[in-house]
Amino acid sequence: MPAPDRPPRLRALAAYAALTYPFACIPFLYFHFRDRGIDVAAYANLIGLYYLTMVVVEVPTGLLADRFGRKATMVAGPAVLAAGFGTLWFGEEFATFALGEALLGLGHSLLSGPPSALLFDTLHASGHQGDYLRHEARLHALRTFGTAVAFLLGGVVAALGDRTYTIALTAALCCVASLIALTLREPPRARQGTRRLFRAAVGELRSPHVRWIVAYYVVVFCLLRYCFHTYQPYLQEAGEENPLALGLLFFALNAAATPWSQAVPALVRRFGERTLLWVMPLSMAIALTVMAGAVGWLGIALFFVHQAPFGAHWAVVQNYANHRLASASRATTLSLLSFAGRLAFTGLFPLLGTLHAASGLTTAYLVAGLGGVIGTVAIMLRMPE
Repeated sequence: MPAPDRPPRLRALAAYAALTYPFACIPFLYFHFRDRGIDVAAYANLIGLYYLTMVVVEVPTGLLADRFGRKATMVAGPAVLAAGFGTLWFGEEFATFALGEALLGLGHSLLSGPPSALLFDTLHASGHQGDYLRHEARLHALRTFGTAVAFLLGGVVAALGDRTYTIALTAALCCVASLIALTLREPPRARQGTRRLFRAAVGELRSPHVRWIVAYYVVVFCLLRYCFHTYQPYLQEAGEENPLALGLLFFALNAAATPWSQAVPALVRRFGERTLLWVMPLSMAIALTVMAGAVGWLGIALFFVHQAPFGAHWAVVQNYANHRLASASRATTLSLLSFAGRLAFTGLFPLLGTLHAASGLTTAYLVAGLGGVIGTVAIMLRMPE
C-alpha cells in the first residue's frame, strides 16, 4: 500500500470554524423579542418555526452540498444567516420575526453537514481519515470558542449602547465567515445526480449503526437545544440589570465547553466511546432535573454541567457517523441525522414552552430532565455491538 500523502493544511477551515456561529446577539435576543410584545409562549413558537424551517430544508440543502459542492453551501449559509439577523434587527412584530427565524433556519441548515463532510473528504483524499476525530474535535473547539468570544463582544456592545446593536454585529460577522469560505478548497470527488444521492442516503439508514446514531442524536440534540433556549428566561433578571455580566456569563459557558471539545480524542482513549455516549446525555438530563429545585447561583452553576457534553458531543457523533458513510452522499446523510434531531425538537419545544408558561420553568425542567434520563437509557440499551 502506498504511503499516505502529507496531512492537508486546514487553516481556512480553522478560520471558518471560528466564525461559523458568531452569535453575539443570542444572550439578548429573548429580550429583543420581549420588548416588542413577544411573550414566552410566542417566543417558543418563534423558536419552533426556526426548527420547522430547518426540518423542511435540511435534507434538500444536504443534497445541494453533495450535488454542487460543500464549499458553495458553506459560502451561502452565513450569508443567509446575516439576512435573517438583519430581518430580526428591523422587526417590530411577530410576522417579521417569523420571517427572520425562517431565514435563520435556512442558513443554519446549509451548515449542518457540509463542514464535517468537507473535513472528512479532505483527510480521506490524503489518506489521513484516521485523524478525523482529532481534527473534528479541534475545529469544534474553535467553533465553540469563537461563539464564546462573540458573546463577550455582544455583552460589551450591549453595555455601551442599545442591545439591538448586537444583532447588527452578528450579521456583520456572518458576512466575514462567507468571505472566508470563498478561500476553501474542496478535494475532487465523484458527483451523482440528486435522485441517486437521495437514494444512497436513505440506503445508509439500513445500517443498524446509522439508525442507532440517528436515534441517539435525537435525545442529545433535544437536551442540548432545550438547555440553550431556556438560558435567557432563567437569566432574565441578570440580563436586564447588567448586559455585560450576561455577555460574560455566556462567554464563560462556551469557554467552559471548549476544552471538552479539544479533549475528546483523549477521553475516547481513556474511557472508551460507549462510556462517553452514556455520560453526555445523562449528565444534561440529571442537571436539568436538579435545576428544577435549584435557585439562584446554584441553578446558574448547573448550566456549566451542560457545557461538557455540549463541547464533546459533536466530534463523538460525527466521528461515529462519518466512518460508516459513503463519501458521495455524506452531507445528505449527515443532514438526515440533523433532520431527525430538529424534527423531534420542533414538536417538543413548543410543548415545553406551553408547559413553562402554564406551570413555570421548574415544572418544565423536571419534565425535560426525567424524559432525558428515560430516553438515554432506552437508546443506550439498544446500542449495536
